[in-house]
Amino acid sequence: MGKYCFTGLLLLALAALSHLQAQPAPATASSGSTSQTLSMVHRICVDKIAGDESVVAAAREFAIAGLFSARRFTVTERCDKADAALKGAVIERQEKRVRAEGEATGFGVAGGGASVTGSSGSAGFGAARGDSGESLYSSETRATASVTLRLVDQEGTIIWAYTQDSPGGKTRSAVSDAVERAVRQLVRDLERSQRKPDAEPPK
Repeated sequence: MGKYCFTGLLLLALAALSHLQAQPAPATASSGSTSQTLSMVHRICVDKIAGDESVVAAAREFAIAGLFSARRFTVTERCDKADAALKGAVIERQEKRVRAEGEATGFGVAGGGASVTGSSGSAGFGAARGDSGESLYSSETRATASVTLRLVDQEGTIIWAYTQDSPGGKTRSAVSDAVERAVRQLVRDLERSQRKPDAEPPK
């Protein structure tokens, strides 16, 4: 009987062990579980933008205006209350182009003569020269800007980054055009990330 009792206890122990192995391990939070994704960002603050002091203040204001006009985010001045902060850098380069054209015309006149009378003679020579010309000179200064923006969540994780170059336009500066294009790209990427899978076109 002791043999049967030992066998029964062994079977019970094996059953209990297999049950424990079948239980899923308790889930543990990964290091990136608290990081925001682009589709989860609703409140944004525009943080510091590095670069030349003459353009960084304007670049920050252009970014704030672009985010606000997009009406896809709540723009706040308090980065501690935002889902993510927009940071970046801006570089503006000045290029001077010089163009010169010229046209000149020269002319000259020369004459001479001699006379002989008996045992004496004389000779003479004369010349004249002149120039006329026209020259054109023009210079043009062009600015090109390069803007790099990145979106950083509260954990310090970069969830979006983009670089935009621009030579400007007839009615806007290079910096404003580059910043506005980068912000529009952020809005497009946000809309793409929020698109439902069933709304995506079939591949």
